[in-house]
Amino acid sequence: MRHIVLIGFMGSGKTKTGKRLAEELGLTFVDVDKKITSEMKMSVTDIFSRFGEVFFRALETKTIKELRQMEKRAVISVGGGLPMQEQNHKYLKELGTVVYLKGSPETLQKRLGGDQSRPLLSGANMEEKLRQMLKTREPVYEKLADVTVITSGQPMKKLIREISIKCEMFENQYFMEHKDQITD
Repeated sequence: MRHIVLIGFMGSGKTKTGKRLAEELGLTFVDVDKKITSEMKMSVTDIFSRFGEVFFRALETKTIKELRQMEKRAVISVGGGLPMQEQNHKYLKELGTVVYLKGSPETLQKRLGGDQSRPLLSGANMEEKLRQMLKTREPVYEKLADVTVITSGQPMKKLIREISIKCEMFENQYFMEHKDQITD
């Protein structure tokens, strides 16, 4: 099953875009963070403060491993830190087409400005933390991405259309390259 997997920095629009994309394509939408918080009955911030980041990252890995068993095609949004765990690269690729939603630093800062629910950005000098994290994360996102889409300044309708077209093109190419390995 080739799902559409959205990766990107926090504030890049993975949840909002994922919901609209799933709706447009008639697919289920799965937000990994929401799945974890629902199962834990705690917010991400509470999980971080009570159990630590390592525990949360283990929950992310467990969740995406489980999602590989989903039989119905879906749009899956993963947290911004999930791709930073090298063991997750294999699982993301197994899930399907990886789409990097890339926002400019200015747009991300604007979107995240007053958000206190992001444990990794809490504290002083959010702008500097944001730039440092982007510097570390962007190369990983770019390496993992089958498709990259710039989200800054795009109307949602145009963004959804671009993702749909690029995913279809990638999946057609993927099928042609792997048709001998694909069985019914």
